[in-house]
Amino acid sequence: MIKSNWKWAFLLLIGLACIMSNSAAQDAAPQSTGSCTPVLQDPVAPGDTIDLRGPDVPADQQALGINWDYMWTVKEDDAGGRTVATLDTQSISFAVPTTDYAENYYFEMLVTAREAALCINQACMTFPIAMPGQCSITTDSSDQICIIDDKNHKYSTESTPGQVNQRWWVFPKDEAPANLEYNGNSDSRVGDGSSINIKWNEWAENSGTYVIMTGYFGKKSPYALQGSCEKQVVIVDVPLNTITVT
Repeated sequence: MIKSNWKWAFLLLIGLACIMSNSAAQDAAPQSTGSCTPVLQDPVAPGDTIDLRGPDVPADQQALGINWDYMWTVKEDDAGGRTVATLDTQSISFAVPTTDYAENYYFEMLVTAREAALCINQACMTFPIAMPGQCSITTDSSDQICIIDDKNHKYSTESTPGQVNQRWWVFPKDEAPANLEYNGNSDSRVGDGSSINIKWNEWAENSGTYVIMTGYFGKKSPYALQGSCEKQVVIVDVPLNTITVT
């Protein structure tokens, strides 16, 4: 009879150990509460940064001494894609690759009450990754303009794609840079957006060929260049007024 009691006690201890082990595993590794339907976000340009932040602990929960833990998972394309990053901070920054980037990036966030592991919530979203497309400058103005011309000459592209910023510069042809930088060449900067107006009598110090350049850039530092285009304009000097007696 004593041996039988010891046998039951031993089995009971094993059962309790299994329950405690499973409970500890659940506390250590929060799991998704179920399928998550991602919220589709606006497109982001390659090389740009996606910054996200989880919710703050409300005052009433802070008063109870509750803290929240955050777990982020970043995947290529969708929830079934390859995991490219995991982070455990409230705020995250994900740098989109400039090359070999996925068509979409899927972000999933789990928020767990540290003091009550079964209190867990989830959210997810998807960011499409897209280049801005071809760039071409159009105008109704002539390609040869007098240096004293004080009219506004408009130069335009298609509407600026939503995932990028657009900026314009004017350079003498021999000073045009090989690559544009978003915050570079401030003295030659004309404006931002899909169109600009130029009064050539204010921009051209000398006659010659000038290059109008515009570029698309990521919206966040390091403002990666996404594409550019240019147009050349010849600025003509006023003819001489010399009279020669022959």
